[in-house]
Amino acid sequence: MKRDTADFGIDLGTTNSAIGVLRGMDVEIIKNNEDFDYTPSVVHIDKSKSMIVGRAAKEKLDKDEKNTYAEFKLQMGTDAEFNFERSGRRMRPEELSAEVLKSLKADVKKRLGEDLHSAVITVPAAFELPQCEATNRAAQLAGITFSPLLQEPVAAALAHGFQSESDRVFWLVYDFGGGTFDAAVMQVRDGMIQVVNHGGDNHLGGKLIDWAIVKEIFIPAILQEHRLTDFRHGNPRWSRAIAKLKQAAEEAKIRLSNSESAEILEEFPDDDGELIEFEYTLRRSELEKLAEPFILRSINICRQVLAERRLGTSSVEKVLLVGGPTKIPYLRERLSDPRNGLGIPLEITLDPMTVVARGAAIFAGTQRIDNQEASVPLVAGQYAIELEYQPTGPDPEPLVGGQVMPQNGESLSGYSIEFVNAEARPPWRSGKVSLTPDGYFDATLWAEKGRKNNFQIELLDKTGRKLESRPDNFSYTIAVGLGETLLIQSIGVAKANNEVQWYFEKGATLPLRKRFEFKTVDDLHKGLQGESIKIPVVEGEHKKADRNPLIGYLEILSADIKRDVPAGTTVEITIELDKSRLVKAHAYIDILDQEFEKVIEMKKPTPDAVVLQQEVEEEKQRLERIKDKVASTADSKVLNVLETIENEKMLEEVESTLDAAQVDRDAADKCQNRLLSLKAAVDKLEEAMEIPSLVAEANQITDWTRQIVEQYGQQADQRKFEILERELNNMIQSNSTNPTELSRKIDQMDALRMKLLTARPDWWVGFLAELEEHRASMTNPALAEQLFSQGMRSVSNNDVEGLKSACRQLLQLLPTQEQKQLGRYGAGVI
Repeated sequence: MKRDTADFGIDLGTTNSAIGVLRGMDVEIIKNNEDFDYTPSVVHIDKSKSMIVGRAAKEKLDKDEKNTYAEFKLQMGTDAEFNFERSGRRMRPEELSAEVLKSLKADVKKRLGEDLHSAVITVPAAFELPQCEATNRAAQLAGITFSPLLQEPVAAALAHGFQSESDRVFWLVYDFGGGTFDAAVMQVRDGMIQVVNHGGDNHLGGKLIDWAIVKEIFIPAILQEHRLTDFRHGNPRWSRAIAKLKQAAEEAKIRLSNSESAEILEEFPDDDGELIEFEYTLRRSELEKLAEPFILRSINICRQVLAERRLGTSSVEKVLLVGGPTKIPYLRERLSDPRNGLGIPLEITLDPMTVVARGAAIFAGTQRIDNQEASVPLVAGQYAIELEYQPTGPDPEPLVGGQVMPQNGESLSGYSIEFVNAEARPPWRSGKVSLTPDGYFDATLWAEKGRKNNFQIELLDKTGRKLESRPDNFSYTIAVGLGETLLIQSIGVAKANNEVQWYFEKGATLPLRKRFEFKTVDDLHKGLQGESIKIPVVEGEHKKADRNPLIGYLEILSADIKRDVPAGTTVEITIELDKSRLVKAHAYIDILDQEFEKVIEMKKPTPDAVVLQQEVEEEKQRLERIKDKVASTADSKVLNVLETIENEKMLEEVESTLDAAQVDRDAADKCQNRLLSLKAAVDKLEEAMEIPSLVAEANQITDWTRQIVEQYGQQADQRKFEILERELNNMIQSNSTNPTELSRKIDQMDALRMKLLTARPDWWVGFLAELEEHRASMTNPALAEQLFSQGMRSVSNNDVEGLKSACRQLLQLLPTQEQKQLGRYGAGVI
């Protein structure tokens, strides 16, 4: 069957995948060979080395885990490889995804008899650039040569809005999939759907609930009855048993959507090879408790994307549910709760398992493909027409333009073209539209709503004789259109000072193109192996570069340059992003007059389990230090951030995934991702703590200074104190307090106190004793010993200046932070 538009839409999911085709005004979900609407995204290589995809493969997950893989979508864009032990074959995530796509193609061939070469493929909106690149490669490997990428929330909105009468409203797409979460605010206005904001998490999905069931319920229950050595997810010895439990958890979770309890019965060998039976009744209440932190995370993301657009929940007409986990009754209850959830009506008319494939097919109907007849020579007397039009749109009177290609340089003056909507009642004709001598034309059509309008093309010569044309027809459907495609996360380069130079901002309209310049830091020597100009690329919104995911590098290799490039050389980099968020980049070095293509490599780096362990421990200690300070403040902003960290169980999740990071690449990625979130949250906590901490410090310093002024000050000191106190109080009461200005004013108050104290010889004696308590921290122990001896002699000899000199030098031997602490909270900075 010849198609002018892609028409097929594919939801390439973490857990399941589906394909739909647009037929006029409806979408048909193509069933697989088992008559199901969706196919498990699982690949197995059997004993005959044959590739098996789908449900039959999924049944092997807990029986032949070394030759069966699932959830590889989460590794898209990484260098991960999956080793099929029996065959010795190693496959990358995009290769496994290609096998799923081939399976869907085979279903189309069986059901419709068509060879599929064009299809829209959906990706999570939170997918990073390397993951989009990998998805495109998977399509190419599967033989899908035309494969525009569409964000999953956009697809869901299109499925709900294709023939919707809603207008001037906002929708919130809540897409809780097997391994990813997206929240997108969509605006429906004047027949167009537009993404206005987005938030998401590539490591938040239903599989986290499955793992929570395994780790927090199944494993403890098993260990109560059986002695199993180091029985945990992170121990490869128990990988098969853990795989069985993970599969059982997923199946039980699904059953609990329709019942109050689910029975689990599994068996596996113990330490001695003897089979043990695990029998457990999982109750819905247990599932709800475990799912709560993940649901809360998703709700917090939804609240954030609404707040960023200054939208209240009352401004949103409905929430569109996407993904299998949204069938969980408790999840729907939480979302509907106006106090603890979103309190927005839920839209449940479409199956959340196939709604994305439906929307992808609708979008595919707008994606024109190259006319495959173009390569076929024209027959005598036949004219080629190049058409410019949109296959769908909200306008009942759409425009069409184009060119009839002249033959052998002839003039088409006096020729005309007419468009006929024969199925309209009554039949509609555009009337004859004159061609320019070069064959150009434009016309206004008329279409009926509620059906696919097919327009016949009638080409006439000067005498009114009909001519044969190719194409001789095209179609148009009145339907909601898709607005501009927006960039959902900012993209920038990480600088040496841990700042980010953003060059594409979140919310910018795709496609994008930008050129920028930078200076090389080091010399680059021609042909010297291992040398390159390398710039890290990050994607996210955080001010600190290392809080954003690293998604690849801009790199110019020494092997590719004509001659040496000295440090300080200007390099121009041009970056392009298309509507599918696929990246192109090239560089130009002026002193070489040389251009470099393909200088960008989009690939997520492999997490280092040892480094993760160190960073987790450091972050844990940082969080504990801040929590100690939180106890001294009742600031609501501080308490809210801390509550989010604790309610979402950020630290617990990081530590849990860290345990499995050595044996599970996905767990390592998830640990790294969640660790970044924890770091950013603690940063936010520190920022929120800054003003309350400074206020507490200001009050303490003011009280100390008041006592010293009353005890030792003169009238001028009293007046200065009163002025400083008034200025500090004004700053504290201001809603726009600047931390830098407040800190400077505190220093001025402290300086008044120290001026009065350091004028007294007895203070220096006490300061020497205070310094003695910090002797262990001093950087030069030998010099410290000499200075302490000098100080004691000065005290004995009543030598105040000698004592001052010893104390000042001793203070300089301490780390900067301890110097400050001694100054403010102990003796004072000299």
